[in-house]
Amino acid sequence: MGTHQQTSHDLPHPTKVVPFGNYGAGLWTGHPIGLVIVIGLLFMGFVGLPEARWFLALAVPAGAICGFFLWLLHRLGLSDR
Repeated sequence: MGTHQQTSHDLPHPTKVVPFGNYGAGLWTGHPIGLVIVIGLLFMGFVGLPEARWFLALAVPAGAICGFFLWLLHRLGLSDR
């Protein structure tokens, strides 16, 4: 049996390739629904795990500050060097 090589016109466009298919979670990247999901998970962890409250109370602001500076670095184009 010979191997059959796919031609490039049969492949999806690079912007259409997302994790887990066309309707996968990869489509939520940068979408506002991702923020809703993250807030829900943090709320469930905060309410349901009393021993994790201090960790979440300190990790969320620290992560937001780090994320802000990474976003700022990306926005200014300094990450491409």
